[in-house]
Amino acid sequence: MADSRPVESPNQDTPYIPATQSLPEITIKALILGVVLSVVLAAANAYLGLFAGMTVSASIPAAVIAMAVLRLFPKSNILENNIVQTSASAGESLAAGVIFTLPAMIILNAWTEFNYWQTTLIAGLGGIIGVLFTIPLRRALIIETPLRFPEGVATAEVLKVGEAGGAGIKYLIYGSLIGALFKAGETGLRLWSATFEKAAYIKGSIAYFGSNLSPALVAVGYIVGLNIAVLIFEIGRASCRERV
Repeated sequence: MADSRPVESPNQDTPYIPATQSLPEITIKALILGVVLSVVLAAANAYLGLFAGMTVSASIPAAVIAMAVLRLFPKSNILENNIVQTSASAGESLAAGVIFTLPAMIILNAWTEFNYWQTTLIAGLGGIIGVLFTIPLRRALIIETPLRFPEGVATAEVLKVGEAGGAGIKYLIYGSLIGALFKAGETGLRLWSATFEKAAYIKGSIAYFGSNLSPALVAVGYIVGLNIAVLIFEIGRASCRERV
């Protein structure tokens, strides 16, 4: 006999902020901070993506920074923090869309240079279309099909513990200072080289080993974890074999 008890759906979760509670959400300070973080994290991911071939999520760092900054104001809440991290995440996604597609136009000789206004127009239209497509995708991927997105769940948990005062901001500051000192010693003072390369002939073939200890690459490797790092290493090794 079949069990007639109702099955609890993951979509029936109780909202953290109930609909009966009215809190300020789209405020001036949240919009300004969201735009600033969007620009900063988009620029950082653009550099990182062109340098390392991959980007990292801006949602969690933006959520931590938003909690620390907005607590300086008397009346801030989790909805404002969510607006800020959403804006920063959108900027990072837009940067990824640009750096992984538009350089192909140069490689294909379709473009000979980057026109500022043309590139801005393409990026802006691409961002708007991407935001509009999230409307039907939300129903298909979240409402009708109860998929769980680990990054979204993690960001939500970070926002929930925001009442602790944004303690995680200190780790971002420490990491930034260490990375800046390392980069200054390498590029500014030339105390050491971040690149190690060695090649030798072995039985008629060339064996090559190279490593880059850039703070950006070390940080990306730590964020993505060992499994993804090994996959990137395998892809790079296969690419080198094809060139040989």
